Amino acid sequence: MYYSAGNYESFARPRPSDRAADTHVWFVGAGLASLSSALFMIRDGGVPGSHITILEKLKLPGGALDGIK
Repeated sequence: MYYSAGNYESFARPRPSDRAADTHVWFVGAGLASLSSALFMIRDGGVPGSHITILEKLKLPGGALDGIK
């Protein structure tokens, strides 16, 4: 990676790991951090969506953003 005059081209299309297809990821809690992390694992990490599991004890995902008081 290189950095020049604020140009971060190396971050635009990261290469997935060679082991991405064999990786299984588990997130505990379906809050904003877990949901966004799962997205980045799929988009940038190349992990298949079928290999990502998100565990949540409540009926509605979103954590603090679920809209329930």
